[in-house]
Amino acid sequence: MSMMAHPMHLHGHIFRVLSSSKKKMPQYLADTVIVEPNETVDFAFKATSGNWVFHCHILEHMDTGLMGCFRVT
Repeated sequence: MSMMAHPMHLHGHIFRVLSSSKKKMPQYLADTVIVEPNETVDFAFKATSGNWVFHCHILEHMDTGLMGCFRVT
């Protein structure tokens, strides 16, 4: 696990950031959220059908596997 923060991005959707395991924050809308080391972030969104990519916006992290795809049917 990296001790760096990760700007996690979700393609095709805007989500509402609900809470963080490490800090108090107001809810807000985003398509990218900074996730600190050892932090979890809860968010909610209305999914659109299709195949969607999520990834860290740091290129070297994407190249080493910090990205994925999910399918909404």
